[in-house]
Amino acid sequence: MLTLSARTSEDPPQAASFLPQPPDEIATEEKRAELDRIVASADFPATPRKRKILAYLVERALVDPSVRRGVSARDIATSVLGRKENFNPNNDPIVRIEVAKLRRDLALYYLKSGRHNRLRIDIPRGGYDPLFIRQTPEEEAARPEVAALTGDHVADVTAELQRILRSNEFPATRRNRKFLAYVVDRELAGKRDEINAKAVAIHAFGRSATFDPENDPIVRIEAGRLRRDLEFYYLKSGRFSPIRVSIPKGRYFPVFIRQAISGDA
Repeated sequence: MLTLSARTSEDPPQAASFLPQPPDEIATEEKRAELDRIVASADFPATPRKRKILAYLVERALVDPSVRRGVSARDIATSVLGRKENFNPNNDPIVRIEVAKLRRDLALYYLKSGRHNRLRIDIPRGGYDPLFIRQTPEEEAARPEVAALTGDHVADVTAELQRILRSNEFPATRRNRKFLAYVVDRELAGKRDEINAKAVAIHAFGRSATFDPENDPIVRIEAGRLRRDLEFYYLKSGRFSPIRVSIPKGRYFPVFIRQAISGDA
């Protein structure tokens, strides 16, 4: 079985260096224009519900700070998600879950076309109030030294897996690193029949042999997160790798694609 590196931070990687600016230095029109760019972009993968949350948070932030209070989970639940006035975030984590996904969607956007924008909208962890941040273009990072393909498929894919697992720009949890290592190992061994939700749950997640994927969607949920984590990696240092590892939607087995390496994503 392939080995794992230590877990890195779960925070998504950043697209550019940025400096917070006092609110009065960024015009309201500029903030709304940035919101419009985000929601119109094909590089912003948020669902309609998360787009509504973002629009709500931005509009709330544009209220005069002297009369504005911080946005609460209850505000979002009742104003955007259609929950009743007696909504209790301690009993229903829907807002926390949706905003966490929204942060990742914003990070992905700013790794793609949004990395050239002069303004960045961020939602710091621990709250729901957005920040409007001036972005300064980041100098192109030096291309890392990556060994050329050897022609040995198993050795080349194994080397790429280890690059992924060692990278600080691969934000997956330890559990999803085990998920990735397991499916790559089984695929390289020619044992695709062992790559299914139940096998992943048992061998990567430590579930018992009685695990039933029909009643527990954990593997499907984590597979979606792992796909996004791989996309982050290949938008950053992974763009220089000669091989790309991906997991197609609707499946759990990986595919290995030879990449044309360029200086820009």
